[in-house]
Amino acid sequence: MDTKIKVENLTKKFGNREVLKNISFDVKKSEVFVIMGGSGSGKSTVIKHIIGLLKPTSGKIYIDNVDITSLKDTELIEFRKKIGYLFQEGALFDSLKVWENVGFYYLENTKMPEKDIYNLAKEKLALVGLKDVEDLYPSQLSGGMRKRVSLARAISYNPEIILYDEPSSGLDPVTSAMIDKLILKLRDELGVTSIVVTHDLESAFSIADRIAMIHKGVIYAIGTPEEIKNHPDPVVQQFIRRSPEGPITEELMKELNNNLKK
Repeated sequence: MDTKIKVENLTKKFGNREVLKNISFDVKKSEVFVIMGGSGSGKSTVIKHIIGLLKPTSGKIYIDNVDITSLKDTELIEFRKKIGYLFQEGALFDSLKVWENVGFYYLENTKMPEKDIYNLAKEKLALVGLKDVEDLYPSQLSGGMRKRVSLARAISYNPEIILYDEPSSGLDPVTSAMIDKLILKLRDELGVTSIVVTHDLESAFSIADRIAMIHKGVIYAIGTPEEIKNHPDPVVQQFIRRSPEGPITEELMKELNNNLKK
């Protein structure tokens, strides 16, 4: 299977704080690659580098053998057309109707007739299981529906890669399972390459082709769901067993507190 994304010795520092520490991994074409870890582990920082929202302190990121860390801003903007991004909070525009949110790229960057953008939005909404919502506003939708609208926007320009930042965050189990099915559907029907950042164990093990376990900016293990479940590293085992004892107590407590506040 061809390599779509290659991360090579990625390091990121914010001042004296080293958030990512010399991490490396590759993602195959049409693979669902999950980056799993607790709060503050560095997992969201990784995908922000892959889309070019952050520049590494050192290291390289290759997409289709192109080093995106060396691209100029104008080149990076063009290159981002390959990539869809599902933000953790959805990031919809409340003042725009659903169809305008989904077709935002075309409204802002092309001269495509509005009627065609409207029809394209309806098509993408149908792909994520939403019908007859195009003329509503985000405030009129449930949290799960808003998340799916965000996903429809992410696939609106047929990206080859989709990055998901905590796609099941704040959703009930049934809606989370629906999002998981959509991720697999996009892989199976459109050949999309996906990187999913999550701390949701059930979701990770149900959708992943491979999983990278990250803790304090270091990747401790990469493997299939079964390989991760049986991995001997104590940090990996502590996380997947949800044990309150051991080296990641602080992160687990923060995550628990965050979940209780939702």
